[in-house]
Amino acid sequence: MDQLFPLEVSVLSSDALGDYISREYFSRTLFRCRLFYRGLHDIYKVIVGDQSYFFKVYRQGIRSTAEIQSELDLLLHLKASDIVVTLPVIKPDGTYISEFLTANGARYGVLYTSVGVCEFSHIEETIESNEKLGKYIASIHAAWDRCDFAIDRWNLDASSFIDRSMDAVRHFSEIHDFDIDFLEVVAKHVKKKLLYLSIETPQTGVCHGDFYSGNVRVDANNNPILIDFDFCGNGWRAYDISMYAYPFGMGCDAAKFQQREHRKDQFLNGYNKVRAMSENEVNSIALFIPFRRIFNIGTLYISYLPNTWGDTAVIRNVDGDIEMLKQWIDLNPIF
Repeated sequence: MDQLFPLEVSVLSSDALGDYISREYFSRTLFRCRLFYRGLHDIYKVIVGDQSYFFKVYRQGIRSTAEIQSELDLLLHLKASDIVVTLPVIKPDGTYISEFLTANGARYGVLYTSVGVCEFSHIEETIESNEKLGKYIASIHAAWDRCDFAIDRWNLDASSFIDRSMDAVRHFSEIHDFDIDFLEVVAKHVKKKLLYLSIETPQTGVCHGDFYSGNVRVDANNNPILIDFDFCGNGWRAYDISMYAYPFGMGCDAAKFQQREHRKDQFLNGYNKVRAMSENEVNSIALFIPFRRIFNIGTLYISYLPNTWGDTAVIRNVDGDIEMLKQWIDLNPIF
């Protein structure tokens, strides 16, 4: 028999996965299991009776079982701290992680609860909603500072976000022509400024890592509920709040910057009621916009997603982010 041709990625069959989940988790037949979203990982929506769940199949080779288990331990710690978040569903054998052997290696999966009634971005943004969200995130940070167990997660630092990303950017510049010199200058100055930030608790600690409105849902009373902890790791808390409190995607004209400042102030009014941020931390929030943007360009777009999106979409995102980052730097000079 001829050897099978190698694959870059695999996509699990929805029908086969539905049969597995029905046998492993539930005593009744699944109503539906369908592929819901493909990004860094594959998300399947599972409906059992009148309840919904989401089954995440982690991309092969990106997360080890120890790293996934640490993610789950952090979620269960928040539950024990009476903080509402999405939660993993336990299997009859007392474990949470499933393993699937595919043609291109092992894939791991976890079933998560579906929470809330809608996305945070679907409700009206108000002073109250931003303050409530700030207080909620500060409560999560404070709870994680009380963890008494080992955490096997990555560091959200200059090495992971800047150095590794820029290595990928330099390689991609041999394939696509873009303004790499601009990114080199931005990376250099961001790294330099990071050296002046505290690395002590609580200024640093476990972070959600991908905190933007798309990863926040709300309950019937508009209380926020955080989902998708895949990027969680050890980093600066100012970074963790930057993507919502001071978002890059809001735009770069003067009116948007004013709107962004209002959102940041409202968010911090809530956050500081639980954990007061220092002036240096608050002043560093804007720095984490180019910090994260370089990560998106080099790691997410260039390294992780070509075999999901294809280079056409990768190039469009790289070019678009560089152009918008230039506008950002013009109005928020860091060098």
